[in-house]
Amino acid sequence: MYKYYLIIIFLAAVIEIYPQNSSKDFCISVGMDYTTSAQIFLNPNSSDIIIRNKSFELLDLYSPYIDLRYKLNESLTIGIGTEYVKKSEQAYNLSVIAGTQIVKLKVDDGVKFIPIELSVLYHLPFSTEHFNFTMGGGVGYYFGEHTRELGDTEIEMISRKFSLGLLVSMGIEYLIIPELGLRLDLKFRDPEIKLLNRYKSKVFNYNGNEMTLLQDTFNSKINLNGIAFFIGAVYYF
Repeated sequence: MYKYYLIIIFLAAVIEIYPQNSSKDFCISVGMDYTTSAQIFLNPNSSDIIIRNKSFELLDLYSPYIDLRYKLNESLTIGIGTEYVKKSEQAYNLSVIAGTQIVKLKVDDGVKFIPIELSVLYHLPFSTEHFNFTMGGGVGYYFGEHTRELGDTEIEMISRKFSLGLLVSMGIEYLIIPELGLRLDLKFRDPEIKLLNRYKSKVFNYNGNEMTLLQDTFNSKINLNGIAFFIGAVYYF
């Protein structure tokens, strides 16, 4: 679906459109990004498809966002944007050895994402002096890690697989004055990152009790899932 959307954008670029509302070539926007959900797959290499596809879901992720754009011509703009996504929640996601028993513990599982996203944006022909409508697409490179804290230990990342993904977006700007306005963007993306993690200590203290991990390294997969909404201020210069 993404590739067809991108083809439409580039074909549409040859259509003559109305002059845009700002004579400035650069603009920068800052604001808040809201992502509907992220997922942590705790057994991504399992031979059992049910276990492999089972995930721990994090909802409602808010992150600061910054975006820089350059107007190529009256039809097209290119942009680069990044944000810092971080969230964690507690759940009974880990089995450990406590004395002679195996028990399940509540741990603090979370994700961190830093996307670097490049976009090409097409200015829609019904844009006006104060309202600018865009649609676009592009690619993103995604840095990310799985975070986990339990007792007096935590995990560290050993390796991370290269993660490149496509994205599509739609947006609207309202210019209060020619140089300053408000922007609302809607973005569709679905990046995932495969990770190898290691506990800093195999024996740890949990609520005053000594526990032992079943393994000191494990694989996981994190996914930034769903729709992202951006709202913020934009300045042309």
